[in-house]
Amino acid sequence: MTEYRIDDLARASGTTTRNIRGYQERGLLPRPLRRGRTAIYNDWHLRQLRAINRLLGEGFTLKHITKFLSGLQRGAQLADVLDLSDLEGLLEKRFSNAAQGNFSLGELEETLGPIDSAVLARLIEAGLIQPVDGSDSYLVTDLDTIDNFAALISLGMRVTDLADIHVRTNEKLDDAARVLIGAARDEVARQRGPGWVPSTDDELAWATELIGTMRRAATHTSHAAMNRALDDALRAEMDLYREQAQLPADPS
Repeated sequence: MTEYRIDDLARASGTTTRNIRGYQERGLLPRPLRRGRTAIYNDWHLRQLRAINRLLGEGFTLKHITKFLSGLQRGAQLADVLDLSDLEGLLEKRFSNAAQGNFSLGELEETLGPIDSAVLARLIEAGLIQPVDGSDSYLVTDLDTIDNFAALISLGMRVTDLADIHVRTNEKLDDAARVLIGAARDEVARQRGPGWVPSTDDELAWATELIGTMRRAATHTSHAAMNRALDDALRAEMDLYREQAQLPADPS
């Protein structure tokens, strides 16, 4: 992933450093990574700036863009419906605010234990870390996940097994997310027609409220369903364990 200082990012995106700082203040652009006193931006910042420039060029104001994106937060499939496919990466990013950080290989090993080339490749393949161009460090894409891995590793689990579990779980969650966001896209098309684009503040507010409400409902439903599924799976595994160990069944 290419890294940019703010002047380089401004040139690459066709905007100004003042605009970049202004977008950060409005919440349209996330804060850069810090390396000492230097602010470091990446390709995602560049893609986001280009998407903002496109919207501005099509007549949207910064107020509209801020309101729209803060309500949608993710909505990648809605972006296709609205012919704003350039926003897909931007909206996906805003859905999750996972804390990230750069680690050297030694720092990763302090957290996860010994890491040989095969383990390193598996962590990269699983999307847990990304090599940082021009350095020997790695971007950890979700610090909370790595912290949870470290806790499980301290209990004897293997990092490669955890990476496999992470990938398999994410695949299932991706399927569920597509169902939920696809339902929002279908509802927009049902009520407003295929290819509809909001052209007034009221229409924009309606689209924002619909997607925002659906996202909140989907998040609650997903969490509740996951908790129920974990309870059921734990009960089934415990029953199987008792059967194999020839232990008496749990009366509950």
